[in-house]
Amino acid sequence: MQNPEKFRKAQAEIDIVLGEESLRLYPQPPLLIRHTLKPETLHGGYKGEEEGHKVPKGTDIFISVSEFEPDRFLRTKESNGIEDWAGFDPSRSPGALYPNEIIADFASLPFGGGSRKCIGEQFALMESTVVLTKVWNRFSLRI
Repeated sequence: MQNPEKFRKAQAEIDIVLGEESLRLYPQPPLLIRHTLKPETLHGGYKGEEEGHKVPKGTDIFISVSEFEPDRFLRTKESNGIEDWAGFDPSRSPGALYPNEIIADFASLPFGGGSRKCIGEQFALMESTVVLTKVWNRFSLRI
């Protein structure tokens, strides 16, 4: 191998792109459904209401995870504080190959979060790692 350091860097980037980026861009399921058991209030001045938005008991709430996921790895803050396109940069990753909702401060929810989180998350992540490893071993890459 002519450039082992470049190869390791490319391999690390591919691991992040194929794992984390695929989950970020195409989360499964794309919708989380929650059913309110009691009256709730969505905080933050939803629709300009300072006291929040009232949600009655028995309401189904649909959360679009694919729209919720930010493109934080594709943008950078300019000196004026405005985000601008920066291209994909794995160094902006939250610090784990497969960040969970806690590490990513609930900005990444491909498997949901909290007590109703998908019980198959770890299996799915390990299975995807095994599949990528098998694919990686069948091809040669030159850098």
